[in-house]
Amino acid sequence: MLNRIAQRLGKRGAILAASALLLSACSVDKVLQVPDPDVSHPTDITGKAGLPTLLAAAVGDFQVAFAGTGSGGDEGLVNMTGLFTDEFSFTETFPTRVQLDRRSIDVNNSTMSNIYFEVQRARQSTFRAESAYAALAPTDRSYSEALSLEGYSWLLIAEVYCSGVGITKFDASSNIVTGAPLTTQQMLDSALDRFTKALAVAKTKNDHYLADLARVGTARALLFKSNTNLAAAADTVKAVAPDFVYRIFSSGNTTRQNNGVFELQWNEGRWTQANLEGGVGLPFRNGCVSGQPVSSGCDPRTPYDTLGLGFDQQRPVYGTLKYSDRSSPTVLADWREAQLIIAESQLATNYAGANGTLAILNSLRSAVGLAPLAPAVGFQAQLLQLFSERAFWQYATAHRVGDLRRLVRAAPAGYGVATNTVWPNGSYKGRGGGAYGTDVNFPIPLDETNANPNVKGCLDRNP
Repeated sequence: MLNRIAQRLGKRGAILAASALLLSACSVDKVLQVPDPDVSHPTDITGKAGLPTLLAAAVGDFQVAFAGTGSGGDEGLVNMTGLFTDEFSFTETFPTRVQLDRRSIDVNNSTMSNIYFEVQRARQSTFRAESAYAALAPTDRSYSEALSLEGYSWLLIAEVYCSGVGITKFDASSNIVTGAPLTTQQMLDSALDRFTKALAVAKTKNDHYLADLARVGTARALLFKSNTNLAAAADTVKAVAPDFVYRIFSSGNTTRQNNGVFELQWNEGRWTQANLEGGVGLPFRNGCVSGQPVSSGCDPRTPYDTLGLGFDQQRPVYGTLKYSDRSSPTVLADWREAQLIIAESQLATNYAGANGTLAILNSLRSAVGLAPLAPAVGFQAQLLQLFSERAFWQYATAHRVGDLRRLVRAAPAGYGVATNTVWPNGSYKGRGGGAYGTDVNFPIPLDETNANPNVKGCLDRNP
């Protein structure tokens, strides 16, 4: 307060003002009552002036659901999908988390309930923000961003969960309204609706950055919806700028803002960067060890460092250098993803020709010093080569579940690859032993079916 007075009155005026303030005060308590700039009051989120606060809350809730936090109990989808697939391996003792690594998830799993409600909170928070912008500032560029984040909330739920997720909302009086279960296709339609609106708003503002965010989101949703959308998806992203990247930022300011992978891997040793998990996983530890040059043959896209024994004091932890700090950001969408989508659209008709799949993949590799790929022989080998490149470029960004589901889904929606050739399977080497399960998506937790009478569980567990 005195600083603001000093700016207006000068040093001498500030001293006089301070003296007057002290003399006029009824008590010391009143003098010490100052506004807390870190607290949002009800008036801060009402009316047009409250829109930035609503957007900030949506971004914050999305970060918790997507990238996780430093509190240890908020894993985020990047961690959970990485553990579920072949990106991370289990090095701790929690029985609820080992179920993910083993692909055998019980509906009565408290860890899975927590991540489910985090994701639903992000969806509701982004919906609240975009709805407020729609009513109060429908031409504001931030309306486009809020719409895209809501679109990604829908898309991530569709990619990661089984069909039949219930959507609960709050009405105008803040009462809970439980919704009917939605199929995967319906959730994707909701995502596409938000991305379409986001692109329209961004175009009216001539905002190429937010337009590209909507374009990549649209293409990703189209791909997960069906392979019959490959051409449309590629056409959508052909205008994405080479410098485009949209990051979900983390911070060292508070534990809620910390990067979740850093917390659970580097700080706590809960899981490790995996390598050939389940006999069919990708060799992610071909990545460059800290300080190792690319010229030695390592892969700079999945760098790691050795961190000692994990939380279980039995297995070593290899920490991904992608998230080696509390403030490490997580990429949600970028130009590389757009190029990979275009490369996939070329696969059926133009694998090795000019501007074909192989040319795009090798162009991306050359930019980071990687040697060109040799041409794969046969469509399935070419397909797996492409999806391997997708996995390395998009390592630990919550893309892998959607990609593996698309690979094993029957044509024409997917590629019809045998599940046991791409999903970890067979004898489980982690804590407790046994065998891998058959899950290819997350189930709806029991807590949701207890809270929402419309939801009875998954409509199906199909990829």
